[in-house]
Amino acid sequence: MTKRQRKNRKRINRLVEHWPELFNREKPQPLKVEIPDDLIQDIAIRELAFGAGALRAAVASYVQSPRYYRALMAGGARYDLKGQPCGEVTPQEQKEAETR
Repeated sequence: MTKRQRKNRKRINRLVEHWPELFNREKPQPLKVEIPDDLIQDIAIRELAFGAGALRAAVASYVQSPRYYRALMAGGARYDLKGQPCGEVTPQEQKEAETR
C-alpha cells in the first residue's frame, strides 16, 4: 500500500467514525449530491478537527471505490448526513458509474 493509499484509508476511517449512518466501507450507499457541504457544516457545529481539504479528499476517495460505483449502478435512493433517503440516483448517473 502506498503512502497516499494509507492516508486515504485513514481519512475514510474518520468518515466512518464520525458519520457511521452514512459511510460504510463494505456496503456503501449513494450519497446526497453536494454532501461535502453538509459535512463541512456538521464539522463546524460539532467542532471536529477535520479540515475541509482533508474532508473533500476523503469523500473523493470514498466515492471512487468500485463498491461505491456498484451502489450507483444499482440505482435507488441517495442518503443524507443522518442516513435518511433524500433524492434518487438518476439513470444517467447509473450509466456513468458503469463506465468507471
